[in-house]
Amino acid sequence: MKEQMTVEMLRYQIAKYRVMGNGAMCQELTALLQKKLAAAVA
Repeated sequence: MKEQMTVEMLRYQIAKYRVMGNGAMCQELTALLQKKLAAAVA
């Protein structure tokens, strides 16, 4: 449950930074999200 909340929060933050035009932060959070999703699968 906590992992799902973290993923949803990251997706929300990525969308927020994308709208604001902050590409660097968006890329950083996307990389973090990918790591979390990969760890959840493994």
